[in-house]
Amino acid sequence: MKTVMADRRWIKDHADLGTGPVSTETCTSADFFERERDGIFRQLWLNMGREEELAEPGDYIVRDLAVANTSVLIVRGKDRKIRAFHNVCMHRGNRLVNGASGTCNKLLVCRFHSWAYDLQGQLQWVSDEANFYDIDKSNLGLRSIAVDTWEGFIFINLSSSPAQSLREYLGGLVQQIGGYPFQQHSLLCRYRIEEQANWKVILDAQNEVYHLPFLHIAYPDFCPLNEQKFSRIQSFKRFDRHTVYSVENNAEHQMTATEAIAARTFPGDGTLSPSMIGWFDFYTIFPNFCLIFLGGNYLTYNIWPVSVSSSVWEVSVYQPATDKPSERFAEEYARCRLRDLLQEDASNHEAIQASLNSGALAHFQLQDEEIQIRHFHKMVREHAEARGQSVLAAAGK
Repeated sequence: MKTVMADRRWIKDHADLGTGPVSTETCTSADFFERERDGIFRQLWLNMGREEELAEPGDYIVRDLAVANTSVLIVRGKDRKIRAFHNVCMHRGNRLVNGASGTCNKLLVCRFHSWAYDLQGQLQWVSDEANFYDIDKSNLGLRSIAVDTWEGFIFINLSSSPAQSLREYLGGLVQQIGGYPFQQHSLLCRYRIEEQANWKVILDAQNEVYHLPFLHIAYPDFCPLNEQKFSRIQSFKRFDRHTVYSVENNAEHQMTATEAIAARTFPGDGTLSPSMIGWFDFYTIFPNFCLIFLGGNYLTYNIWPVSVSSSVWEVSVYQPATDKPSERFAEEYARCRLRDLLQEDASNHEAIQASLNSGALAHFQLQDEEIQIRHFHKMVREHAEARGQSVLAAAGK
C-alpha cells in the first residue's frame, strides 16, 4: 500500500478552522433552517443546470426550489440570451409553466386565463383586456431573476440586488477550473433521490474520503491508503466559501477482468486535463453544488433542502460523447459502478438524521482528513447567522 507521511496535518495551514467539535444543531433546528433559507439560498448564487439543456431559442427548464418557496423558469430567448423568471403569472399568481422542461416557439401562455408572455418575459396578450381597469401590460412582465453562466453552467441569484457577480462569487475557482473541456462531454444519466435527511448530512457524507475503506464494498481502495490502510487526500484548497480536495489514482488497485476491459476502452486518451489537481477532484461550490472530476469524466451533485430533515439529491453524470460500442460498454460499466457507490453512500444518510433528531449527539467529532467538512459548516454558520442578526437589527431587537 502507498504510504502517506504520518506527520502531515491540514490544520497547520488552516488554523482558523479550529479543531473543536462542530454542533449538530444546524442539522436539526427549524429556526436555523429558516436562517439558511434567508441567508444562504435567497442570497447566494445557485446552480440550475447546463446550457445544453437550453440548446435552441424557446427551450426552457423549470426548477422548483422548496427551500426558497418559489419555482424558477429559465428560458433561452430568440436573441439566444438566457433569462430567468419567477414561474408566476402576473394576473392571479398561477404557475405559468408546468413540467420540468420543454420548448415554446413564441409565447408562454398561462392555462388559467390565457395571459401570454414572450420569451423576454414581456406580457403580450390579455384575454378580454377591454374589461380591465387601466391595465398597463408594459408593467406586468414576468418578475425577473438574476442569471449568469460560467463554463456552460447556469446560475441564478434570488436576491433583488446580488452582492457579487457570479465570477466574483466563484473567485479562484474560475482560474483553477478554467479550460476544462466540458463541451466534449454529454449527459450520460441523471439520478434524483428524495431523502429524509438534512441537506448538510448528505453533503458531508460525500465531502470526505475517510469512510471509503469501511463503507464501500464495491471499491474500498478507491484512493491510496497508508500503511494502516486509512484513506488520505492529496490536496485541500480553499477559495473563500468554496473548497476542493483531491485524490491520487491508486496504482495498487487490483482490477477485475471486466473492469480492466472497461478501462482499456473508455473514450478519450486517458490524459487528465491540466486544470485537474489529482485523478479525483471534489469541489464544493457553496452552498449546495458539487463538481466532481473523475479521470476522464465529471459529475455534479445538487443537494436541495426541502425541510430541516428532508432533501433532494440530484446526481448528473457527464462523459465523453461516443457512438463506438466498445466505448459505450465502458461508459455503461462506469455508470453502474458509480450507481453502486452512490447507493452505498446513501445507505447512511437517513439513519444519521434519525440519530441527530433523537438528541443523542450534540456535536460532530471531526478529524484532520475531514477539514473540508469543518470549513463547510463554518461557512454555513457565518451566512445563516449573519442573516439572522440583520433580521433582528431590522426589527429593532
